Amino acid sequence: MTSRLLASALFAGLAAGLASAALQQWFTVPVIEVAELYESGEMTHDFGQAAAGAHDHGDGHTHADGAADGHSHAADAADGHSHAATADDGHSHAAGADAGHSHAADAQGHSHGDGPEGLMRTGLTALTTVLAMVGFGLLLTAGFSLAERLTGARIDLRAGLAWGAAGFAATQLATAVGLPPELPGSAAAELGARQTWWVMAALGTAAGIAVLAYVPGPARWAGLVLIAAPHLVGAPHPDQMWGVVPPELAGIFAARVLAVGAVGWLVLGGVAGHLWSRARPA
Repeated sequence: MTSRLLASALFAGLAAGLASAALQQWFTVPVIEVAELYESGEMTHDFGQAAAGAHDHGDGHTHADGAADGHSHAADAADGHSHAATADDGHSHAAGADAGHSHAADAQGHSHGDGPEGLMRTGLTALTTVLAMVGFGLLLTAGFSLAERLTGARIDLRAGLAWGAAGFAATQLATAVGLPPELPGSAAAELGARQTWWVMAALGTAAGIAVLAYVPGPARWAGLVLIAAPHLVGAPHPDQMWGVVPPELAGIFAARVLAVGAVGWLVLGGVAGHLWSRARPA
């Protein structure tokens, strides 16, 4: 049983981790790189009004003229948090810059990941993703074992997909309702409070789904209470929204993170369920 659990978790986690890492590099990492430019002040967003001393490129991005230190701060910015950087270093962010350095909202052509440092960052991100999915795979297959022993349920590909969907709902969808995925430079509440609420939401949703799926009779509806409880308490949020990242970019990022997460969890559950059924003793 132990070897069956470990083998299913390992191979499923590896498959899901590699799939997720590839999708992250294509869909979410480019958006993060653009957000880092806003966070550093290399790019700025005027929220619909021209920033003082900056020229508008017509795409909502402004770049201050001739800042001596390469980092201009407009004192009269409407939100008190405008950061504009000079373009004198030859680093153009126009929509069609000749250098081929485009910062369109989907950031598909962004190239800050090139070079040894970029390759190292890509490799570490992929490794972290794979290890995380292997860890989730261990939890998933432990759940398989528990479900088979307590309820007599038979885990196969279809059941594995359902478990994967439940894992996505618990760890990403339900938590994103209160704390959506955040980009660098976004306003956020204190880290400890956010982590506490995230754990509450993830555990509450996982327990609630388990109760709905496996507890017979009217008592199963207690699962809805477990799912709703963290949201009734409410997720922690900052008193003021002061982030320097355009909200459109944050919306794109949140949607892509959830989409990539859904694919990863379905791959994890499907592969784990399939391997689990094949390794079942005759």
